[in-house]
Amino acid sequence: MGGAMNPLIVFTLAFFLFITKALYTKPLVKVFQRKFGEIAGYWLFTSFFTVLLAVFVTLLCPGVYFVRWDFPVRDFLIFFSLALLSSIPAIPEFRDFFHPKSKEERKELELVKSLTFAQAAAIQVISAALPEELVNRYIFLGLISLWNPLVGLVGISIFFGLAHKFSHSNRRWGMLLFNTLVGLVLGWAYLYTGSLLLVMTIHWLGNMLPWAYLRYASARKAILGTTILFAVLPPVILRNELTKAIDYLSGIYSTSGLLWGALIGLSMLGVAYAVLLMLKRGKKA
Repeated sequence: MGGAMNPLIVFTLAFFLFITKALYTKPLVKVFQRKFGEIAGYWLFTSFFTVLLAVFVTLLCPGVYFVRWDFPVRDFLIFFSLALLSSIPAIPEFRDFFHPKSKEERKELELVKSLTFAQAAAIQVISAALPEELVNRYIFLGLISLWNPLVGLVGISIFFGLAHKFSHSNRRWGMLLFNTLVGLVLGWAYLYTGSLLLVMTIHWLGNMLPWAYLRYASARKAILGTTILFAVLPPVILRNELTKAIDYLSGIYSTSGLLWGALIGLSMLGVAYAVLLMLKRGKKA
């Protein structure tokens, strides 16, 4: 039997397959959209594609499968708190979203408010929690971490933040900082706990909170108060767990890892942007 492939080679292949998927998946996307609707079909296919990519990567490099399927509640509370605190730079952006000025912004707000809990929950699973965590944490971070955990953590956090900024060009730079910080928290949580369920749950809950704030106007003070409590209390109450997580981070730190991570994160964005330009030019031709 042949040995597993080098994780960095598998990472390069997986990244290439991911950023070029629009070139070879369009017919399948249309099939899903005809069956499930334009928006739901697109995101269902995206989730389906990322699951297949994760399986493919695991077959090529089984070492990437260091996943735990338990749910460490104390660690969840710590990292959920850190994820909430990471949102502070994005408060002005959230405030503008909750108080739209243009007709288009008001229409978008009403669409979000009209979703039922089941609809919002399902959309957040298939559009964010499942595909983004599988791609960014399990595949990209998992593969690079087999070489150097810090390089993977820094690189994928930068890519995660910048990709969100440039895929939504109207967003402010505070949102870029928020996405980068929350990417760092999610990556840290995944490397430390090995729990995909934990990071998916944090991602899902973090995205559901703004929807709940919009949907349940009469409970906004309670939602905001509960969010603040979850942001500030766990690091105080669970100091030992936080200290252990920080010790893990200290153990993998190196200046070279930090620099390599920054270089890889920026390079990933550059390659993705070049592919995007190529696709746009192909449409115009």
